[in-house]
Amino acid sequence: MTTIFTGFDLAADILQGVRADIATLGRAPVCVTLFDDSSAPARAYLNRQITLARGAGIDLRPMGYADARLARLAADARVDAIATLYPLPSGLTPMGAAQAIGAGKDVDGQHPDHAGPLLLGDGTLRPAATAQASLICARAILGDLAGAEIVLIGASRLIGRPLAMLLLDAGATVTTCHIQTRDLARHTRAADLVISAAGVPALLTADNIAKGGRILDLAIIPKDGSLVGDADLPSLMGHAALVSAVPDGVGPVTTACLFANIAAAAKSRAMNLPLLQQD
Repeated sequence: MTTIFTGFDLAADILQGVRADIATLGRAPVCVTLFDDSSAPARAYLNRQITLARGAGIDLRPMGYADARLARLAADARVDAIATLYPLPSGLTPMGAAQAIGAGKDVDGQHPDHAGPLLLGDGTLRPAATAQASLICARAILGDLAGAEIVLIGASRLIGRPLAMLLLDAGATVTTCHIQTRDLARHTRAADLVISAAGVPALLTADNIAKGGRILDLAIIPKDGSLVGDADLPSLMGHAALVSAVPDGVGPVTTACLFANIAAAAKSRAMNLPLLQQD
């Protein structure tokens, strides 16, 4: 029997803490979310975020990249946080955006003040939301990660690289695979947990997952009017012990982690103090 993992309960626990933090702040945190107005997927994702943010007590304000002036937003005392949605406009890199925004308002975890300590093994003040959510989900699936064999597919700066650092800090043995990995199945068959963020439909089938294997699927791929992930669910049903739902596996937890980062940025600005280390 294959369990379909969803993240709704985990997200609810995180959001409870977010609402408590906002209550102590005494006002709704303000986050400007930048997006490509010509991208239908970005707009659809943003509309869903706005609805969820309202329920969490966050004032999320969309702004097209064409209208954005990052330096002005960074200096605006009315704005607590700035988030960036993909695709980025031509000429703007994640690092460039984060540096223009500044560490205080960066809730994507891309500023060197956030990414640097993570790379050096000193933890991070504000992890990238998807990476943080994946760590929370991995712990929910496996329990203590110390000594766990985790195969991570994807080495992007937004997910794969920060997630690998978080997993290492949790004591896991991490194998990072990517497009140039020669024999993916050799690694995935030996894993306690496969975390996949490749964006390749049906990449993971029963042929490359051990009987009773577990998959945390981070990919969200539009296909034939619906959304699929890297895991080929029909092939894996009855073979894998657990496969996360797409997009309702890691997705709700990622949104909750983003809102936690927004609330933390607002509290930090209100207190005029550095963010405290998060567990």
